[in-house]
Amino acid sequence: GSESTSTGSTANWRANAFFRQARHKARRRNRVHENPTRPDNTVHENSRNKYDKKDSLLLGNRAEKAFVQLARRLGWRVSPSSKRQNIDEHWDYQIERDSQSFKVEVKSLKRIHRDDEQAQSELTWVELHGVRPHDAGWLFGKADLIAFEKDESFLLVRKSDLLSVVNKKVDLVRKVSEPSDALYKVYSRPGRKDKLTLLPMKDIQNIQFEEWRK
Repeated sequence: GSESTSTGSTANWRANAFFRQARHKARRRNRVHENPTRPDNTVHENSRNKYDKKDSLLLGNRAEKAFVQLARRLGWRVSPSSKRQNIDEHWDYQIERDSQSFKVEVKSLKRIHRDDEQAQSELTWVELHGVRPHDAGWLFGKADLIAFEKDESFLLVRKSDLLSVVNKKVDLVRKVSEPSDALYKVYSRPGRKDKLTLLPMKDIQNIQFEEWRK
């Protein structure tokens, strides 16, 4: 009774503190991003879907370009996925170096609310189910690694390790209808089939496979 209510209030206070901190840092950053050029066909020509708002497509394209440049600088050979692999298998690039080979899904900086002015890197969305009815979502796709963009780096984590974090920390039966309530809970956007949860970036840092500085 009272103990449960107290625990819930504490969790909500911590979640609200995360959101305030993330938005504050995003406003302070307040960067102006230009449309990236594409010197070759290694970076995907992503297309906007009907749900995209503001510059979400631009954020994704810029993150992919930065990832490809970093991978090459670090000696990786980079091959883009096909359109079908990108959509159905949820991976963006295959990177190869020496005897190592990984399929990687690149995730850009994200807004918490769609009407937020700036993207932020304190929290990140994890997709548990895609927008299409039979799309299991990128957490259950064929990528080996997920590359999360931060302001000054990319955090690469093994998808299997991320799945373990989700299973351990996320209340998968607790559904919420507002993004601000989605920390360790399951959020669905109105009129969509997708299911998402918010994780603090510190959870990603705790399982990092590598960190690539921009």
